[in-house]
Amino acid sequence: MKRPLLFFLVAVTGLAWPVVAHGAEPSQPKSAAAQQSRYVYGEWRIQIRPDKLKEYAQLIETKGLPLFREAGGRMVGWWTTMVGDLYEHITIWEYDDMAAFEQAGQKLGADKRFAEFVSLRDPLLDGETNCFLRLTDFADKPALPEQSKIVIHEVHRVPLARRDAYLKYMQSEGLALLNRHGFRPVGPWVVNVGASWSNVTYLFRFDSLREREDLIAGFTQHNDARQYAAKIGELTDDVTTRILMPGKFAHPSTKTQP
Repeated sequence: MKRPLLFFLVAVTGLAWPVVAHGAEPSQPKSAAAQQSRYVYGEWRIQIRPDKLKEYAQLIETKGLPLFREAGGRMVGWWTTMVGDLYEHITIWEYDDMAAFEQAGQKLGADKRFAEFVSLRDPLLDGETNCFLRLTDFADKPALPEQSKIVIHEVHRVPLARRDAYLKYMQSEGLALLNRHGFRPVGPWVVNVGASWSNVTYLFRFDSLREREDLIAGFTQHNDARQYAAKIGELTDDVTTRILMPGKFAHPSTKTQP
């Protein structure tokens, strides 16, 4: 059943804002696009016991991050959830390819410090899932680390039969349209392994929730918003979002990325 246009104006532009290609340009040099498409991005969603949030954050800061970086991972961000699963952390790490991730895992597996870290970490968790994503060759690449104070994590669920049309639209019109109205996205990412191939992921970057609200308010008054919402409604089955804030231990204003 088709959902009304108003739903998409609210869900896609209002409550689900995180897809704006900041400076995304389809015409990247071939070599740069080829290199970008080889990178993989591990996304971990970590469920923490409600009474262990502070202890977990301290453990990640003091023991986890140094090990992950030594093993070769490049952190995009480590966030806590403001709207969504309130006991969830989300972190994304960049690797040159899956072989580089495998090498990082082998290095950690041979490190006694990592075994100690795991023994301290696991009792603090309620669960953990991960998947690997790859940027499309026209996507805006994330900074390392991302510096925004607020991030909207947005997933578009696109039936495989419509994914080519969806990506073509986002490359030729969608991202440029969002960029014209001041949105700053990272992505799109598509699934490499570990999640549904229908998922297309974005991170929308904001300095504050007020900035987000102001951008959405201006956008919804423009015909571009109706055009975008109609196209997203035609090509996707669903859009989900969560609001993320950088963990205090990971924010670049207080920590320097090695």
